[in-house]
Amino acid sequence: MPLLRYNLAPTLNGLITSHPTNTTPWIVPDPTIDFPSLYAEFSTFLLGRKTYETFLSMPPGDNPLLGRPKESVVVFTRDSVKAKEWEGDVTVVGSGSGLGSAGVVEFVRGLMGELKRKGPDGEGGKDVWLMGGGEVAGMLLRAGLVDVVEAAIMPVVVGQGAKMFGEGDGEGDKGEAGWKLVLEKAEALASGILMTRYRVVYD
Repeated sequence: MPLLRYNLAPTLNGLITSHPTNTTPWIVPDPTIDFPSLYAEFSTFLLGRKTYETFLSMPPGDNPLLGRPKESVVVFTRDSVKAKEWEGDVTVVGSGSGLGSAGVVEFVRGLMGELKRKGPDGEGGKDVWLMGGGEVAGMLLRAGLVDVVEAAIMPVVVGQGAKMFGEGDGEGDKGEAGWKLVLEKAEALASGILMTRYRVVYD
């Protein structure tokens, strides 16, 4: 069965971008990480608007989302102008001003159900990569939809930035006792990056 995996590269103090630029200049390059093999594990990529804009700013040769089928890249945004601009290239969810956690959760729950119905063969057997941002990740965690958190923890500390799971809006919040993370993997790379994998267990 496909898993929803939140795969990210946070700082040691749990931030995923720096304020006020919403960029990640502190990410440590590591040539031992096989990104093409990692991307091949996923059928679908979920992103918030700011995260998608970060990918759009990359040189074409570095952007792993270019050239993928429209239905395999999903962007959540309230910005109707951006939604109109991007709708020919990706699947845009919530282009109206009313997008909230309920809309995001409803879409992702339906997506995961559809992939599971397709069975283990083909794209239905591959996982879904939740790329960010933190607000979207927080919504889906509180809704009980995140199966795995895979954090490549960077050996840096940033003063201000976006949190791994956002601030939360209280909608559908399960509270601090609603889940726990079970460590399945921890590997220190020569670059100083700590590769971790946690399974999310819900009450």
